[in-house]
Amino acid sequence: MNRLINKISILMIAIVTSLYAQEGTKLIAWKPIPEANGYQIQIKDKSGKLILDKKIETAYHSIEELTSGTYMVRTAPLNLFKKPAVWSNWKDLEIIISEPPQIVKEIEKPIILPKADSNKEKIISPVTIQGEHFLEATKVDLSIRDEQLPIVSKEVKSSERIELKVDTTEAKSGPYDLTVTNPYQKPKVVKNFVQVEEQKSDTNTDSNNNIKENLEEIKKNERVKTNLDTSNPIFITKSNDSNKQTNSTSTSKQKVSLPKGKPFRDYSYDEMLVFLETDVAVNCKNTKIPALTLSECHKTYVILNFSSEDNQSVFEFYKLVSENESNRISAYRYFSKHCNPKFRPAMERMELQWKNRSNLDPEERQSLAEELSKFRTCTR
Repeated sequence: MNRLINKISILMIAIVTSLYAQEGTKLIAWKPIPEANGYQIQIKDKSGKLILDKKIETAYHSIEELTSGTYMVRTAPLNLFKKPAVWSNWKDLEIIISEPPQIVKEIEKPIILPKADSNKEKIISPVTIQGEHFLEATKVDLSIRDEQLPIVSKEVKSSERIELKVDTTEAKSGPYDLTVTNPYQKPKVVKNFVQVEEQKSDTNTDSNNNIKENLEEIKKNERVKTNLDTSNPIFITKSNDSNKQTNSTSTSKQKVSLPKGKPFRDYSYDEMLVFLETDVAVNCKNTKIPALTLSECHKTYVILNFSSEDNQSVFEFYKLVSENESNRISAYRYFSKHCNPKFRPAMERMELQWKNRSNLDPEERQSLAEELSKFRTCTR
């Protein structure tokens, strides 16, 4: 008996996190003790309720019946009388579902990341990965010819978005492949996901174009606004030459004033357009992204501020009125999933898009039909 107790004093739970793959069995296991005459295992749920208390013959036990969540577990070896000799300490047990990761690439071209002209300037660039089935345990790599791009930080914002900050200061120029791996699943590889390029002179026209691509500049072009008085529509067109506003029945300029104290989600579509026009980042001239959603502004990139759902919703609305089809489709998906409470300006914009759906490409028209239907009937 003393030998058994001495042995159990070093008993440790060997697996405290169970990862369920598409094939195989969920097991919890611990270090076997030769002198044990079986084991007893106990599991409590997060409320402290004992949900499993069982004597078994092996140093492992199936937990297929447990759903995803957090638990506490302990085990004890049994003596000759099939009684617990001594219990181990309670250990944390987390059960998560590990599925093959999916990646949504919003643009066909790689994300352009800047590289410093010299090592004197440290360049940290943000990279967003969108997809499905992301976990805290998800591993992410960016590599070129077996050389990895240093990842300064990785934050799993949700099961659908991972935010990275990568150090491109001394990185090799060229395309980097993205590899995303979930435990016990095959890696998902996306070729040429990012492209590291040396910075060019600010006076170079091509450089200015690249900066806009780096920031995924979302331009609002050929927008049609409807005045609060629907019988008197206003048409606004923005071009490179001039910004003009004409009224179908009058040349006088009509304005929509911003409401005070009203949440963004309750703005009208027109009011949100006015907000985007006025919320300009004065100290960040390389982008027209709303100042509300900017955290940091740098010479060749910006860092977004999604500290609140309002911030992200405003940014997604900014994408919703973009001339870029991929951005619009991404925004459709966002608002259909984050639909409670409804973001009124997005709903009005999507309804307007649906009325004018004959002008959309088939892929966008299908996406809009699916996501708008979810948005309209949201019960979350």
